[in-house]
Amino acid sequence: MRILIAVHGFPPTHYAGAERLAERIASQLASQGHAIEVFAVERLDDLNFRVETEHSRGFPVHRVYYNAGTTAPYPGSYDSPQVARAVEQVLERSRFDVIHIISGYLIAVPVIRAARHAKTPVVITLTEYWFMCSRLNLLQFGQVLCSGPESDHKCAHCLAEEKRRYRLISRTSPQIANLLGKTPSFRRLESALRSRREKLQQTLAAADVVVSPSQFLIDKFAKFGFNTERFVLIRHGLPAADTSRTFVNYIQSETLRLGYTGQIKPHKGVDLVVDAVLSLLDAGHNVTLDLWGPDDEDPAYTAALKRRTAGYPSVRWRGRYDRRELWNILASIDTLVIPSRWYENSPTVIWEAYMAGLPVVATLLGGMAEIVTHEQSGLLFKLNDAADLRHQIERLITEPDLLPRLRAGIPPVRTDTEEVSEILSQYQRLLC
Repeated sequence: MRILIAVHGFPPTHYAGAERLAERIASQLASQGHAIEVFAVERLDDLNFRVETEHSRGFPVHRVYYNAGTTAPYPGSYDSPQVARAVEQVLERSRFDVIHIISGYLIAVPVIRAARHAKTPVVITLTEYWFMCSRLNLLQFGQVLCSGPESDHKCAHCLAEEKRRYRLISRTSPQIANLLGKTPSFRRLESALRSRREKLQQTLAAADVVVSPSQFLIDKFAKFGFNTERFVLIRHGLPAADTSRTFVNYIQSETLRLGYTGQIKPHKGVDLVVDAVLSLLDAGHNVTLDLWGPDDEDPAYTAALKRRTAGYPSVRWRGRYDRRELWNILASIDTLVIPSRWYENSPTVIWEAYMAGLPVVATLLGGMAEIVTHEQSGLLFKLNDAADLRHQIERLITEPDLLPRLRAGIPPVRTDTEEVSEILSQYQRLLC
């Protein structure tokens, strides 16, 4: 088959969850003999529109550079004519059997429109909430978790609070904020959000198959009016080289070694695990925390955390890491902590921890609570509750049999071959 993988970023220059998923699917399909091409956004702040193609991974990767211009929720943020031109250029040169979109962030509307024009089936794998939330992850300003887009008016208030003046008025004088909600500028914002919602809901409905790695995400979309009849649940898998690893020589240390891998950003809740560990250290517990992740994505947030931990040599900032280092990193810790504040869908890092034989301490929220079974394969703590996180970690120190029991309860991890086999069956069904 000839398959185009479309995503909002692609390694090695972009390496978050959706980007890694796109790389994994593309590589696995290519290894099975399918003709793969990748379409990805490289920069959305570049005034020099262009598409650059490279062939460094065994298949072409078309990277688009453009200027997104207006911000969310206006059309330039989700239906850019420049992205449309770029994908049309790719489709003019090659004919594909299937177009598979990962996430849909930034690109779904123009890519699906071009696919429909080319009479090509479309599969979308959802990784977050772009189709219902212009902020992408259902987090309001200040990292407050949103229940969902109950109304365009609510979403307009959320976006308006990004502006300091409106935020101050909203918090100090709700009556005045309500009056501002009736101004022409606010109504324009609300109208723009309504247009965005309608367009993206129509776009997702136009996909032939929507893949979700978690049941939670399917239920969330169904709750807010999306037709989920074409949704299918397909769990993530790991490359076979990864899933063949075993860590049979594990020896539990007298010191509990905690680890975090990922983005150092507020929505990931890194401050929560820092608070919990500093409290444990102040109480005299033997615990270390190693944090791996880039410190330049939110420099102010990272710098503030580093200042707070400066007097604690047991908290170590390891910085950005290479993917090839992952298994050595996981082999050096006892437990992985995932303290996210948002409805994570199906974090690959959980499956990687399981493959390394590590229990996971995670937020009782979203897809995390679907993968981590409390007191079986890990421990769950209440959202935004550093005290509860501290309590769960302390249990690993004070209950000698808990960590071995959790290790024994880790479920098997599927391979990317198994994952892609299910995806291929969806492709084949569409072509038939």
